[in-house]
Amino acid sequence: MDLRGKLFIFWILAVILLGAAALRLYNLEEESLWLDECFTLSYSSQSINDLVETLQKDVHPIGYYLPQHLLIDYFGTGEISLRILSVFFGILSVYLTYVLARKIFSWKEGLLAAFFMAISYTSILYSQEAKMYSMFGAFFLLSILSFIRFIEKPSFLNVVLFSLSAALLLYGHIIGLIVLFGFILLYLTGYLLLQKKSELIPKSISRFVPEKRFYLAGFMAALGLILLLYLPWLKMLVFYQLPLLYKSLGSKLIEKVGFNLLPLVSGVAIFFVLLYVAGLYIILTGKIKLRFGGRIKRIFAFFSNEKIIFLLLLSFLTADFFLSQYLFSSVHIIRFSFFLLPFGYILLSRILLRMKRSNLATIFLILFVVSASFELYGYYNLDSKEQFREAAEYIESHASAADVLFLHRATIAKLCFDYYYSGNVEEVRLITPGEDDYLLIERASEKRDAYLILSHNYHTKDYFKQKMSSLYDLEEEKKFIGVTIYKYKVE
Repeated sequence: MDLRGKLFIFWILAVILLGAAALRLYNLEEESLWLDECFTLSYSSQSINDLVETLQKDVHPIGYYLPQHLLIDYFGTGEISLRILSVFFGILSVYLTYVLARKIFSWKEGLLAAFFMAISYTSILYSQEAKMYSMFGAFFLLSILSFIRFIEKPSFLNVVLFSLSAALLLYGHIIGLIVLFGFILLYLTGYLLLQKKSELIPKSISRFVPEKRFYLAGFMAALGLILLLYLPWLKMLVFYQLPLLYKSLGSKLIEKVGFNLLPLVSGVAIFFVLLYVAGLYIILTGKIKLRFGGRIKRIFAFFSNEKIIFLLLLSFLTADFFLSQYLFSSVHIIRFSFFLLPFGYILLSRILLRMKRSNLATIFLILFVVSASFELYGYYNLDSKEQFREAAEYIESHASAADVLFLHRATIAKLCFDYYYSGNVEEVRLITPGEDDYLLIERASEKRDAYLILSHNYHTKDYFKQKMSSLYDLEEEKKFIGVTIYKYKVE
């Protein structure tokens, strides 16, 4: 490619990155900190020793909270300083999406995938949230790129780069363990298949196996270096976080479905791993040959029609438009798979650029941009997180020192409220139903009004609200997103 072509790519990419930055910085401080962001505030505000001790009771590693701790030290605890780290990694992910797509396909797929990522509602959402998901997504892309480089050339430098990126994954989120396991499985499978490639693997599959010989000793060295880099956190993971993760996942499943599905889910996962290993062993030992290439061709022949592809893409775009506020928001299944989003955009870019009917690709691209514009308009103009700022403003304008304020048990919910509240109303925490009932009478004695704030009261539900209603007259109920305030007349 000549200099003019390179300059063209450079300026297009620069415009995309500037647009991505503008979208992620726009209204960054507009919405209140929500509950999970207040966890970040609470953890990162502590000293390093206290943070490590706190994380013994949490499943997240320390990698995200250390830079946040430094940002708070230098720039304070404003919404922008808490969220700017996610903005940075969100923009970096747009660039890395371009690099990965260019590496796999070409610069055309790279620019188009980066553009999709830049205007993605989901990517912008997590880029404006003081949580580790944006950072983890960037580290995942770095690890993929370094993994590809290592396969292409297992030099000392590439061993170190892959080890560092994998270690960053492990320190970024506990899901990094699953990703690292995937790297190990992929590499060892490729290594073993390469040894038997000409004998056992049909041509329809063998063409996907890299021609270059896998350097097993180099990969083992990389795993050793990863272990060395992760060693300072290994004790915390094994003795505290993994047992807590198993227990907390079981509790969440009980809360959601009524019983603990985790043993069954774990058993199914182990079964599929064993099934995979057994299948690989059977293939490698020559006990069975893979003969489903023709079937795969017949299955995918149906999807080779560009009109069918266009209709499938249009169906997905329609579902995304109508369900995005739920499916692509801060729900668990999206949060924990968010790092895979760039692959979807890279695949979409490849499909569109390979379409022979460019008019269909153009129509879909226009519809995608229109859909993304509507989603972003709703995102910037409609609040979706807990409105602790609005709740605090309501109390400041309605309550006085003659009143009392009861807050639900969650310490973090109180922190979110106090982050915005600067009034002088006495605050009382309610922790345990039954045991704390006396506070509703004792602390409301000689007060004019009593306010009850409920947020994330999953365990106590409406217990304290019903108790307050049995003692006093309910004067007003004010609902905010994620926060409800009840005003009672005590006199």
